[in-house]
Amino acid sequence: MGQAEVTGHIGVALGRMRSVERVLLIRLTALGDVVLLTPAIRALKQAHPEVRVDLVTDARYADFARRFMRVDAVIPYDRHGEHAGYSGVAQVRALLPDVAYDAVVDLQGKLRTRALARRIKARHHVVLNKRTPTQALLSVLGHDPPIQDRRAAQLYVQALEPLGVDPQAALSTELKRPADLAADGPRWVGLSAGASHATKLWPVRRFAQLALALSKAQQDLRFVLIGGPGDRAQLEALRAAMPQRLLHPQDVSQLDVSQLAERIAGLNLMVSVDTGPAHIAAAFAVPTVALFGPTAASRWGPVGAEHRAITLGLDCAPCSNTGGKACPQPERNHACMQELPVEEVLRACLEILQGGGG
Repeated sequence: MGQAEVTGHIGVALGRMRSVERVLLIRLTALGDVVLLTPAIRALKQAHPEVRVDLVTDARYADFARRFMRVDAVIPYDRHGEHAGYSGVAQVRALLPDVAYDAVVDLQGKLRTRALARRIKARHHVVLNKRTPTQALLSVLGHDPPIQDRRAAQLYVQALEPLGVDPQAALSTELKRPADLAADGPRWVGLSAGASHATKLWPVRRFAQLALALSKAQQDLRFVLIGGPGDRAQLEALRAAMPQRLLHPQDVSQLDVSQLAERIAGLNLMVSVDTGPAHIAAAFAVPTVALFGPTAASRWGPVGAEHRAITLGLDCAPCSNTGGKACPQPERNHACMQELPVEEVLRACLEILQGGGG
């Protein structure tokens, strides 16, 4: 069977496949990116109602994808454990069904995912290329200006255009909501203060000030500190800075991704820096106020009138596609997040809560 590879830079006209019955998507990281695949999966199933969609993703996200994403099978890639190194590529290939796919779509475009895709029988191989070859070379050399003209979800939808997917499909994310979410008691606000990149952090003291101001304005509100194991330092500092009576006692950083998602689905409002929990919240239709500095709200911000994306709009921002360890302009001292005022975030939260969005 043919092994044609389509490496289409987004925006290039490509021939479309008319008959698509089985597709394998590959996207390992990060959690937010995996969530942002959902519009592409929905659009693929709209174009081909009988299509079977399988997904290869990071083992940490596999159960989450099985439970909440509209895929037919999930193949876990434990790249930090049993599938570490390039010998792990063959092990993951062995987990896949021995069938020929109509298309294998590599939505990561890294050496590891390309190596896996090449091992899989398919009529066509499609690779997401977010940059032209020249831009890709420059990015390796350290010149990687942030993408601002397209949303991340749009990149994934457009990558499926060769499979007959409408490149203008709706971009709102959508996860299958857990059943039996409690509706009584206080209204819960999630505070997601941690991030894998230090430049995306909003000061803990400002999160605490926001929570106190919200609790004074809306006395039935209580707060859940949202994050994973890597966010514990931020969450502990925030817990220490807030009155305990306002806080849910659970340490959610000990939960796995599926359990964390269930907690997020039960929120009435999420306030978050640019990180995975913000994307999960928006995909569960939880009104979300997302705070942006070094990364582009126009690419990563939540889609929908019930959400807000807040940024200072400094002339140096956005400066990165994913964030970094330090501000690239030390004299500005991370101003895009450090100087983001509580009052602006509070106003957005109250608009949502008082308008019935929560």
